[in-house]
Amino acid sequence: MRTEERRWTLVRAFYRSFQAFSALFDGYERRVEIFVESYGKDRREIKLAPDELLSLFDPHALSTLRDNELQQLKDAAHQLFRGLDSVDPFDSFVTNIYHEVSILKEEHWTIREDFMRADRKAYDRYYREANVYYPRRLRHVRNLYAKARRRLEGVLLPEFSRNRIMVRSVYLFGQRLVRGVHDGGLPEFYGYMYPNGGALTGYTLAADSFLEGGFSEEAADAYGRALDVLSARLLGARDGGGLPKKELDELSAQRRNLERRRDRALALA
Repeated sequence: MRTEERRWTLVRAFYRSFQAFSALFDGYERRVEIFVESYGKDRREIKLAPDELLSLFDPHALSTLRDNELQQLKDAAHQLFRGLDSVDPFDSFVTNIYHEVSILKEEHWTIREDFMRADRKAYDRYYREANVYYPRRLRHVRNLYAKARRRLEGVLLPEFSRNRIMVRSVYLFGQRLVRGVHDGGLPEFYGYMYPNGGALTGYTLAADSFLEGGFSEEAADAYGRALDVLSARLLGARDGGGLPKKELDELSAQRRNLERRRDRALALA
C-alpha cells in the first residue's frame, strides 16, 4: 500500500472507530442512567447484579471495534509513523486506545465466564474491579480520542491535504465519514484540512483532480459546489459591506474562472 493510500486508510479508520466508540460510550451511559433511575441512587453507589453489569456493554460491538476499525487504525498509524526519528503523538494515542479497548473486552469476557461458572469468589473480585474501572477506562479512552482528534485535525490533515487519493476520497466519502462528528459536515471538515481556504479550496482541488483524471461529471459537480461556496461568500460580503472593492473584484474574477472550468467539465461529460 502506498503512503497516499495509507493516509486515507488512517483518516477513514479513525473516524469510523471514533463513531463506533462514541455509540458504545453513549449506550453505556444510557444504561447507567436507567439503573440510576431504577435504584434511586447516585451512580457511584449502585451495586449492579451480575446480569445488569454484563448488560452495560454490547460485547459484539466491543469486539468489532477492537478487531476491525481500531486494528486498521493502529496498523495504518504504525506503518506511517514508525521508523521515523520520533514517534508521532497520534501513533501513541492510537496505540493506547487499542490497548485500553482490549482490556475492556477481556474484563467483560472474564466477568461473563466467571458468572457462568458461578465461581462466586472470583466473580466478586472481578466485579469490584469492573465496577470501578469500566467508567474510568471508558473516560480515559474518550480523552485519548480527543487528543488524537486534535492532533489529526490540527496537524496531520493539513499535511495530507494535497494527496490525490485524499483529495478525491474526502470529497466522495467525507460527508458520511464525519456524520455525527462535525455538525457542519464536510464543509466544516474542510476547514481543518485547508485552514486557509476551507470548503472552497477542498471542492476546487477535488474538481481539478477529477478533471485531470478524466472524471468530468464528478469534476462538474465539485466545481458547482465550489461556486456555491464562493457565491455565498460574495453575497454576504456585498450585503454586509465587509470587504474592500479590490477583494470583491478578486472574488468575482475567481468565480468567473471556476465557471469556465465547470463549463469545460460539462462539455466533456
